[in-house]
Order: sequence, then structure tokens, then C-alpha cells
Amino acid sequence: MNGIIKIWLMFAVYLILFALVTYGNLRIGASATQTMWFILSASVILISIAMLVKYKFPSKKQVVISAIFGILMFVPFVSMVGITALFAVFAIRVSFATFLSAMAFFSISNHYSENSIVLLKDKSVKSIVMTILIGVLVGVVWGAINIFLNNDQASPHFALINFIMPLNPAIYEEMAFRAFIFASCLHFMKGELTTKRQRFTVWFMMIIPHVLPHTPNMFIEQGFVSGIMSIVILSAVFGVPFASLQRKRDLVSAMIAHGVVMIIFFTMFGISL
Repeated sequence: MNGIIKIWLMFAVYLILFALVTYGNLRIGASATQTMWFILSASVILISIAMLVKYKFPSKKQVVISAIFGILMFVPFVSMVGITALFAVFAIRVSFATFLSAMAFFSISNHYSENSIVLLKDKSVKSIVMTILIGVLVGVVWGAINIFLNNDQASPHFALINFIMPLNPAIYEEMAFRAFIFASCLHFMKGELTTKRQRFTVWFMMIIPHVLPHTPNMFIEQGFVSGIMSIVILSAVFGVPFASLQRKRDLVSAMIAHGVVMIIFFTMFGISL
């Protein structure tokens, strides 16, 4: 079967699950949103394992980097006072998904290096500084846009936790739900990105699967049209910029930008768990 067809069939299954969760009360946890995050995370874990079976482990250095990413996912949860057993389970799942998806990302990228996303564009000091600056600049701009689009009343509150919690979306979401999905698309397309259909597929999959879990409550509370509009807005305003940073610069710049956006958001609106 054609690789692109396989990718879209997998997305079709994901879309059916999204519909069942949103409108069919297929729930794991308290809300449709939590259920969709669980489904996406579980899918990443299962596909990561399959990819590691095929491509084997990456280099020792890359395994260490993957482990560091995974361990860092515990930090936001450890920093919270009164952590519950439920949060502990969630922390383990997030860390495990990050670790596995990072290793699988590196393994696939090593195999298809020509079109792969890189962790850092270059290891020179100048290039690393440029990656940091680009990430911070994009994060500040899109953080301001996020404030403008948010309907809640801003109540600025500066606290250390506002800088710790963003580690989760910055690393976990950019790695597991964007970079790894891109690498998986490379696998199914045998490393080729030559046609418009192939390029559209990878851009779509880097954006939409990650956006969908943000929107079930919008569909439920405000209707189908509002749900579709939220998907379009989230994709255009946030999905495209982060995906572009990964494709045009490197993964670290996207992680930094995502982290800065969340630091600004948590500072202005607080942290909702």
C-alpha cells in the first residue's frame, strides 16, 4: 500500500476516535479533552515502539538526550504541591512517551537524514545563539498574539512555577506530537518529500493531530462551526509557526518558542490543571 495512503488511513482512524470522544461520550477521564490527549499520547507510544523495533536504538548520545528529555518531564509535576496519584501516572506516561518518541525520532532521522528535522541546525556557538534568539523572538510575538486572542481577563502573576510548567508543552508536545509525527511520515514515504502531495501530508500531520485535542470542548459547548474555526485558528496562529521553525530551522528553536509562549500565557492567565 502507498505510504501516503497509510498515513491518511491512520489519521482517519484518529479522526473517528475524535468524533466518538466528542459526540459519542467515549471518555477516559473527566473530559473529552483529557481523553483525546490520552489517545494521542498512547498512539505515539505504540508507534514509537514499532519504529524502534524496525530501526533499532539510535546512537548512545541520542539515547542519553532522549532520556534527558524524558526525565525533564517529571520536573513540572514534582514542582507542584500536593501531587496526586493521578498526576503521578500522568507524569510517567508523559515522560515515557517523550523518551520513546525522541529515540524513535532520532532513529528514523538517522536513516533518512536528507529530509529529516535536526535537533540543532549547527553546533557552533553562533548558530546555537541564533537558534535561541529566533525561538525567543517567535515565542514573544506569538505569546502576545495569544494574549490578544484570549477572552479571559488577564491577571499577571510572576512565579517560578510559570517557568517550570512550560517544559511540558515545549519538549513533550514539540517532540512527541510534531517532530516524531514528521519522522513517522518520512518512514511511511521512505524518506521522500518530492511531490506536493507528500509535502502537504507532512505539514498537515505536523499540525492537525496536535491541534485536535485542544478543541473537543469547543465542539461540545459552542457547536460544530465554532469547533472548526478553533481548529483553523489554532493551526494558523500556532501550529504553522512551530512546524515552520522545526522544518526551516531546528527542533530546539520550536521548543524554545513554544516554551516562551506558555510562560507568557501562564504569567498572564495562570495555570489551569
